[in-house]
Amino acid sequence: MDYLKLFFNAFFLLFWVRFWSASKSEFHFNPFLSGTVRLTDSVLSFLRPVLALPEQAAAFVVMLFITLFKTVLFHRLGVVWGIRLGTYFQFVPDDALSGAVAATLLFSFLHAIVFILRLWSVYLLVKWITPPFRVTRGIEAIGFFARPFSWLPTFAQPFALFALHGLFAFALTRLGSLNLIPQPMDAAQPVPTSPFLSGPLFFQLLKTGWLGALSFADGLMFMTRGLFALIIGNLLASILQARGLMLICSEGVELLLGRFAKRGIGGMGFDFTPLIFFFVVDLLYNSICQGLYKLIQSPFFN
Repeated sequence: MDYLKLFFNAFFLLFWVRFWSASKSEFHFNPFLSGTVRLTDSVLSFLRPVLALPEQAAAFVVMLFITLFKTVLFHRLGVVWGIRLGTYFQFVPDDALSGAVAATLLFSFLHAIVFILRLWSVYLLVKWITPPFRVTRGIEAIGFFARPFSWLPTFAQPFALFALHGLFAFALTRLGSLNLIPQPMDAAQPVPTSPFLSGPLFFQLLKTGWLGALSFADGLMFMTRGLFALIIGNLLASILQARGLMLICSEGVELLLGRFAKRGIGGMGFDFTPLIFFFVVDLLYNSICQGLYKLIQSPFFN
């Protein structure tokens, strides 16, 4: 089901970007963009006469339809919505808060929002590790899909993204129910109630801020998963001699590696840099998750 959710979120993202961008004012030579732009153009050109709406309003209607359709489909399949931040904190709809239908619909929408936030986190992380004057088709593509966040001034992007993750974490702690994933063996035992709703208000906000930091760190997880998929895709493309797919995967790996990428290599070959990068970033992510988990669950703050 995770792959089906990913498909819906990616489709939602295409029209989210189109909501912020008018295709008439742009023309893309980048093959990573031209195909997706043509797809959204074909859908919106069909809907605009039917809905009698301008392009951006039609894009909003499509996003609304995707959210509703996804919610109904997963409800029929008996899937329980859950949003995980970090390794150990998962939030599920709170039926007692607003009713089962409204809570499920809300979490279906929040699931798409956290997907976009994690993509923005990857964009910012890639930007930090990429030489400032390097311009590639992959960098142009991720900047396009990170709109409108990528339009912000460079100095404001980290502060804006941390604030957005903090607000998202605050919304989850107030609108959802916390389900703790099995914690590390050496961690303190969790308190009976949600740690984000216990203790003085200052400590509640502090722990929610740490949860927002975990949400931002999920960009590292998003990056490693994307890198792993690209590595596997590149190996399969090499075996099948699919040069188009090989080129896409190679440029995607180069994008995620930033300054650590060895440029000018058409395939993976015997270059172990992506695997080393994968394990180092994954180790960093797990260390951040365990450290923040122990802070959040510390008896001192509860």
